[in-house]
Amino acid sequence: MSDIIEAIETSEASIFVSMNELKKRNVVINGKRTSVTLEPQVWSILHEVSEEQGCDVHELCSFLHERKSSESSLASAVRVFLISYLHIQVKKRK
Repeated sequence: MSDIIEAIETSEASIFVSMNELKKRNVVINGKRTSVTLEPQVWSILHEVSEEQGCDVHELCSFLHERKSSESSLASAVRVFLISYLHIQVKKRK
């Protein structure tokens, strides 16, 4: 735990902890525009992962929308996907 605290205190992570206000943006899901509300850091990571995967945010959100449960929001599906994606990346480094 001390490594996490040290990282937060000494890196850019501390900046993002205080930047937790939500940002609403429009995405196009299978040709239909809708809005999604996420934290700025989540938007940033979503853009980076999309680029890394060779698609745009709209395509990735459409992919996630098609696979999420009907009870889940798209925002929640995006967060869970990104956490899972980053977790896999961390495990690959071990």
